[in-house]
Amino acid sequence: MYSVLLFPISALYGVLGLLFQILLTFLLPSIDPNDGIHLAVSPRCGPLSGTASDFNAGLNLPQYNTIVAFGDSFTDGGRHDGSPLEPAVMIPPDVFAGGRSTNGPVWVEGIASGIGARVMDYAWSSAVTNISLWPSNPYPRDFIMQTTTFINQSNNLDPETTLYAVFFGINDWGDSFVDGNHLPEAAQDMLGQIALLASPPTNARNFLITDAYGRGTHNARGEAWLQSIVDGLVAFRSQDPPLNLAFVNFATIWDGVLGSDPGYEAFGYTNPGACFIDGNTCDDPEHYFCWFDGHPSKQTHRIMADYVEEVLTHCRV
Repeated sequence: MYSVLLFPISALYGVLGLLFQILLTFLLPSIDPNDGIHLAVSPRCGPLSGTASDFNAGLNLPQYNTIVAFGDSFTDGGRHDGSPLEPAVMIPPDVFAGGRSTNGPVWVEGIASGIGARVMDYAWSSAVTNISLWPSNPYPRDFIMQTTTFINQSNNLDPETTLYAVFFGINDWGDSFVDGNHLPEAAQDMLGQIALLASPPTNARNFLITDAYGRGTHNARGEAWLQSIVDGLVAFRSQDPPLNLAFVNFATIWDGVLGSDPGYEAFGYTNPGACFIDGNTCDDPEHYFCWFDGHPSKQTHRIMADYVEEVLTHCRV
């Protein structure tokens, strides 16, 4: 006769539970979707009145299933006509991910992925608000062209479940050093296109406005540009019916990384510069602030999306 040693089921569960805890303890901390790059600054929330600051007046991210994006290279997904974007991967020898000016998804894609929304992207590299203001700019791409393309498509989107993201200012500010300070007119042109989108046939109700005009540099004309935009948004919020609006100033990220408070290392970067320079790629692209000169890496785009989400959560007015 043979005796059979039965391993108690309860003991088996205990061993499996211990193994699971070990996996959680030692493996999960090494799984980081953004390679250790994280926000080290917080939004600078403020009221609708007064100096320009981050605010959210009525936006609710979970309700949107479509994000329509307008802007320049920071928002350009590579299509320019609202059609589905190519995968955000680099296929050698191309060093741009699916036509984007970076090595992965752009910030608006990060927001969309978090809420399961589709992106209709009309942004185009080098775009300004109104190209007629900047005769030295060789690229005939502006907000007016992008809204015209969108409206002519007769997309018939639900105003309640569609978010319109607008990101201009970098190229306008740069062109102002060559063509003179036409930023006051540019600000009014931006607000004019928002008003157009809010009118029939689009009837847009929800707008996310972002900015990073000097990318770590500030001057009086740039700050006046910001203030004009925010003042215009406040007027939209006060109209009947009011628009739902948020303003997000990415300058807080650039100032934090390129300055000493808290400095680039606090974000997890090993270098505040660009990885791709003169045809050569750095050995550690995951920890560089920029992919190429002046343009965020995919890790930076991810924390830009995180910053937007922080503003929309914590800066409600």
